[in-house]
Amino acid sequence: MAKPRLCVDIDNVVAQTDEVMRRVIREFTGGRVDFAYPDICVFEYWKCKDARGESITREQWEQIHDLFSEPPCLWQIQPVPGVQSRLAELSGKWSLHLVTSRLAKARRTTVEWLECHHFPSHCLHFVLHGEKHIVLGRFGAAVEDDRSQAESFAQAGTLCYLIAHPWNAIQRQTERIRRVADWQQVCADLNNEVVVP
Repeated sequence: MAKPRLCVDIDNVVAQTDEVMRRVIREFTGGRVDFAYPDICVFEYWKCKDARGESITREQWEQIHDLFSEPPCLWQIQPVPGVQSRLAELSGKWSLHLVTSRLAKARRTTVEWLECHHFPSHCLHFVLHGEKHIVLGRFGAAVEDDRSQAESFAQAGTLCYLIAHPWNAIQRQTERIRRVADWQQVCADLNNEVVVP
């Protein structure tokens, strides 16, 4: 019998991306915009303001995102501590699918980064933002940091774990969206979850 498929986002789920992205924004703006972690209160960085009320425009975000997608920036990112062992633990029951909406130019570095950091065997998918639930078909469960994508998974009938960050607070958990503090909680729940492949 085939294993159920688990969709796992990369940025801010298995990779500590936010601190690098905030650094890129600070350098790009010459220090004018200096986001702290709690300042990122919505998923889109260009909609956020730092402690002094400074922000970036949507047009600047496009340039920053392009710069972030270059190897020197991507290699600064560190994995979430212990996430490889958590994924290895889950791989006994689940088929792992790492899925990202990174720009296509980031593909080679992303593959090399995952290999360098010894992520367990997985399928890797690049899809457009907000389309994971459409392009890749039904998953048994998903792990995300984007509340909107989590809601889309839930509406499609997929249980979604939302790794807690300032930008993804929810009013209340639902049957299909569970906001969790860390991978320990995800694993404890998924190891007990009964799913149909």
